[in-house]
Amino acid sequence: MKKKNIFIALSVLALSAPLAFSLSKVNVYQEAKAYKINSLPTTIYLKDNEESEIRNYYSQASGLKGDNLLIKLKTILSNNQKYYSYDSNTAIWQMYEIIDRDWAKSPASAVAGYDVSTNTITGYTYGTNASHPNDPYVRALYVNRDVDNETTAWSTHQQTDKWGINQEHIWPKSHGFDVKGSDSSGGARGDPMHLWAGNGYANNIHSNDYYGYVDKTKTYVDCGNKFSNVSGNYSGTSKTVGSGTVFEPQDSDKGDIARAVFYMVARYNNLAGDDSKIDGNNPNLTLDNNINLTTGTSTATEPFSLGVLSDLLEWNELDPVDDYEIHRNNLLFNNYTNNRNPFIDFPEWANIIWGGEDKTADPANDSLNGSPIKVDKGSISIAPNGTSTITATVDSPSITWEVGDPSIISLDKTTTTSGETVTITALKEGTTTITIKAVVDGDPYERVIKVTVANPSENKGFVLDTKTIIIIAAIVVVVIVILVIVFATSKKARKKAGKAIKKQAKKQVKKSTKKK
Repeated sequence: MKKKNIFIALSVLALSAPLAFSLSKVNVYQEAKAYKINSLPTTIYLKDNEESEIRNYYSQASGLKGDNLLIKLKTILSNNQKYYSYDSNTAIWQMYEIIDRDWAKSPASAVAGYDVSTNTITGYTYGTNASHPNDPYVRALYVNRDVDNETTAWSTHQQTDKWGINQEHIWPKSHGFDVKGSDSSGGARGDPMHLWAGNGYANNIHSNDYYGYVDKTKTYVDCGNKFSNVSGNYSGTSKTVGSGTVFEPQDSDKGDIARAVFYMVARYNNLAGDDSKIDGNNPNLTLDNNINLTTGTSTATEPFSLGVLSDLLEWNELDPVDDYEIHRNNLLFNNYTNNRNPFIDFPEWANIIWGGEDKTADPANDSLNGSPIKVDKGSISIAPNGTSTITATVDSPSITWEVGDPSIISLDKTTTTSGETVTITALKEGTTTITIKAVVDGDPYERVIKVTVANPSENKGFVLDTKTIIIIAAIVVVVIVILVIVFATSKKARKKAGKAIKKQAKKQVKKSTKKK
């Protein structure tokens, strides 16, 4: 082959490779995984599941932790899962009449077709507007629990003022499953496990920001300054990360939101590499302690994240599972989705997946709906020679505390009563645990808290993410092609080709690093 032909072939190869790479990504994004769309049931079962039924549902997760537990949970949660269209913009709203119902202000006894003996509603007719007789009060996120509830399913439908509500994607749909245009194939966007009724004003303030503690020493938005029925919901700079905007919900919603976020990663991940059709309906999700507001659609190799993970783990502890969450979980399982939120059933599983707790899931024996031992911190980080505090509350006359490695931290007391504060002193850098033990109603319980002693300014080293690796690989390929061309063409042709390839390389790097 002549040198001129070699030059042309190699130039075409170098200039077309980035385009081929981009097209391959587009195919991954657009190859949709079909989901069957279901109709809403008219027979509604209101009874909660028996403990034995719940434990049996997770039997295959026994003995697992970390990513292995997430992989197995995805199999369990996706098995025979039912889906509903989000874009019809009706089914989810109608579902709120049942799953987010305020059962105190709108009791089942007021619904036609309710049989108290079976705790079942038959022939239920869903509402469509405020004039419909089935316009119950609903329990929305971000609404002040100390103010008499005036939120209803339809009269405040899609409003952003006062008691108005809209659909809150607890996992913002732009973070991994931002499907464009009309799409009625169900999937993550319309998964009611994370799609809750939420106060419209606070929901808009939240936007698609991460969740976390807001630094009140800096400028922030207090949603309660707008309406008296909204309080304790803030938007501002992350207190934990030190930069980036986060949304901090009121205390009574913190645990609910954390557990819904945990569910999304358990249900939608690609840790096993078993799903080649990751797309807007079936995303690849993960959690982290950074704040990355890049938006777009995940791929099989590039998950989208949410956080702040350490704050979410604390919220899971601070705001324990309540009766409303338990009932909502059972209503979804028995009537709509045919799957459950494992972190409502077993909240401690969040710590054995993301919190470093050194144990495995035991669905036959783990504390259903959480341990009776409640702590004010899910994990603890202390600077060398620093101190921190932790408080445990439990219905028991005595609480005992044990340190995994006494050379790393010490406690000012090892026996307390409920609500008594313990001071932790850092002795040297390292990671250990505090085990909190108590006996409640004759049964022993324990809670393990991870403690890390490290300098917060310590250099953790240089870590390459997936996008950076791809960019470096692309540059290496271009350099190799240039070297080949150097030996295969004339001086004039080499100069011309070099300029063209450098221009294309800069263009591709800029495109790869641009936020979606």
